[in-house]
Amino acid sequence: MKKIMVLLAAMAVCVTASAWNYRNFVVDAVQYIEKGKEVTKQVRLSDYVGHGKYILVDFWASWCPPCRGEVPNLKAVYDEFGGDDFEIVSVAVWDKAEDAFEAIAEEGMNWTQIVCSEKTNQIPTQVYGIEGIPQIILIDPDGQVIGTELRGAKIRKAVKKALGL
Repeated sequence: MKKIMVLLAAMAVCVTASAWNYRNFVVDAVQYIEKGKEVTKQVRLSDYVGHGKYILVDFWASWCPPCRGEVPNLKAVYDEFGGDDFEIVSVAVWDKAEDAFEAIAEEGMNWTQIVCSEKTNQIPTQVYGIEGIPQIILIDPDGQVIGTELRGAKIRKAVKKALGL
């Protein structure tokens, strides 16, 4: 009986660790750069999460080769599943805004982008305890994190499973 109780407790810890609520963050997001001057507005992750869609959140930086290497995977998933039930939100962190905008244009990243201002570009990774990028997480319509550390083919697999396809 004692072994069963220990096993059940261990299983509960595993389930809890893999499905937790998203953590909101607020940043000054750069909307664009005009003549070298950043035009910013305050953005919250809750502006996107919890509105009836699955949200894939991609923490990245322009200078990060593995981050840029995930763009084709993100594009393919967005092209296949993007719409009423699924969206991608990329969050440029630890980066210069002008470099992030240049990379977005070069890579053709046509989904929602949050480019954090220099003074707030560490907030999202601090809130989530992210120590390395890329970090790609999947959040369900109710705000439960249902996938973390998604890379490569795991991205499509997680999104397809979440959407019940």
